[in-house]
Amino acid sequence: MKAEEGRPLSGEELKLRLVDKTVYGEYLGGFRFISYFALDGTMEGRNHVGCHNRGVWSIDAVEGALSVEWDNGWDRTTTRAYEVEGQIRFYDSDTGRWRQTLHTIVDGRLPLNV
Repeated sequence: MKAEEGRPLSGEELKLRLVDKTVYGEYLGGFRFISYFALDGTMEGRNHVGCHNRGVWSIDAVEGALSVEWDNGWDRTTTRAYEVEGQIRFYDSDTGRWRQTLHTIVDGRLPLNV
């Protein structure tokens, strides 16, 4: 699937969908995860093998791109957000690959249990 096949999300749309939300998704290598995006630009997450981490996030309002940097080096990326078949998918234009997919988004902070 190519990025052109999804609808690009604006920075404002992305903020409305992520800020103060708990998100469930998948990323490269088949890892499942749950993360919380706090209002202050911090985040916390856990994957299905039990790794827990904290980090920071930001959204480029013009590009609709999400930048994340995890404290322990899990990932440090800037990816463009697209809505694809009801999910949010993140495309890395540097590598030409899809990276993360968010399939469930819930208001507020929930326990980080995958």
